[in-house]
Amino acid sequence: MAGQHIALIVEDEPEMAAEIADLVRSFGHSSIHVETKADALALIERGDFCYVLLDMQIKADRDSIKAYISAGMTLLEEIRRRFPHRAATDMHLLPVLVVSGHAKEHDDVVKAFQAGADDFIRKPLSLDGQDMGSKIRHCLDRAGRGEHCDCEARALEFANGAPLAEAASEVFWYLPDYSEVGLHGTVYRFTGEIQKKVIGLLHGVASTQAPWLSGKAVLTAAKSMDAAMKMGNLFSGHPCWGTLLRSDKRGKYRLVVE
Repeated sequence: MAGQHIALIVEDEPEMAAEIADLVRSFGHSSIHVETKADALALIERGDFCYVLLDMQIKADRDSIKAYISAGMTLLEEIRRRFPHRAATDMHLLPVLVVSGHAKEHDDVVKAFQAGADDFIRKPLSLDGQDMGSKIRHCLDRAGRGEHCDCEARALEFANGAPLAEAASEVFWYLPDYSEVGLHGTVYRFTGEIQKKVIGLLHGVASTQAPWLSGKAVLTAAKSMDAAMKMGNLFSGHPCWGTLLRSDKRGKYRLVVE
């Protein structure tokens, strides 16, 4: 890696790929371009890039005759399996920005965010009010990649097999399914589906002005089968109890994220 950010551009239309690369170059960044899901996956293991600009409608491989949204979606899911952790700002440590003409379709937008997208850039790139450079800089800054040297250090740690949470010294991070959550270097693991749903619901409001939720309401939303609807029945023997998961002693609970 040289002294500038590197974008991985996944785009099967040559003219659009050239336009994106030209814009990226105007930001002072360089780029690597691939056309298919298979070619992108081959680069994922190397990790020689700082962020991803992903067209959702791409070809699966070089033998494909048509591009499909499903190929871009499964690629996004695979990237998140390889780079799942988030910074304390709630940004993924490896930002993925979807560049798509389908961003106006609500279902596609929701599915992409659920799969791990960090932001959307709409096609055509010249749309009024759309600042692609600001979106990229915002994602890089929140991911702790404001300077390219930060990306180089992280890539070296990944190559050496260092745990992502330790490598990034994260205050708070979590896997997309909440099977693992980290706080101040301690990793909390959740195997039960209800536990993971509860942690996810509490995380959804953890950074808002109303982070405390009724335990019974959360358990109901998580479809718990506990007749008493008590959080203690689900978590009292878990290491997160009283640390990651706090009680106000009056039936309300919150998730600690800082």
